[in-house]
Amino acid sequence: MSVMDEPYEIRSEWFTVRSYDVDAGDRLTLPALCGYMQEAAGIDATRLGAGMRRLAEEGLAWVLHRMRLEVTTPARGGDRVGVATWPRGFGRLVAERDFDVHDAEGRRVAVATSRWVVVDLSTRRAVRLPESIRALPVGDREVPLDGDDGPFPEVETAEVERRFEVRRGDLDVVNHVNNTRYVGWAVESVPDAVWESHHPTGLEILFQKEARYGESVRARTRSLDADGGLRFAHELRGPGDALLVRAVTRWRPSA
Repeated sequence: MSVMDEPYEIRSEWFTVRSYDVDAGDRLTLPALCGYMQEAAGIDATRLGAGMRRLAEEGLAWVLHRMRLEVTTPARGGDRVGVATWPRGFGRLVAERDFDVHDAEGRRVAVATSRWVVVDLSTRRAVRLPESIRALPVGDREVPLDGDDGPFPEVETAEVERRFEVRRGDLDVVNHVNNTRYVGWAVESVPDAVWESHHPTGLEILFQKEARYGESVRARTRSLDADGGLRFAHELRGPGDALLVRAVTRWRPSA
């Protein structure tokens, strides 16, 4: 019996929050949390027969296109965090995948929904999802979080701008910047005063163009109106002012 014939079982991958995964307030950082989710997604895709190594045999690779994430209760250093993830559905070009992150006592840490595309490694362009992927089973579980296809706010005039050089350690197996690095660069450009009094509780991010080793990336940020907290619009730009990423983050006062 193949995996496509079996009932889909949603599993959790467990991670221990290490000292290098937390911020100055001992809270799990957004890049580290995104790293946990990326790892869990890769493990689940491999279990389904559609992991990165399998796709690489055909000159293809998974690339994250868009994600929305909400943090309910930040995990702390030393906590055990379980990441349950499952494919929600497959379209012609886009695969949807959901996440439910919880601690050892079952308390929800975060939820997320994401959209992925398959790219041709020779052309670096998205292609139609292979039929073998579109035929995979999906998870029968509802997460109270929907993706938003609406436009992202632009950063006409940046209140904060920082520059980052792409290092070897920023690259992934596809030889471009790992998506978690973009998250880190975006939140790094939030004003220092906000970091001293708030912590991030939400992220929506859209990946539009890849960055490569040796390139310079500018993170530009401006504040947005928000109820009950702070909200920021971010954009990351590469050589020639090429738009790489748009994002929005939400921040809540720290206790």
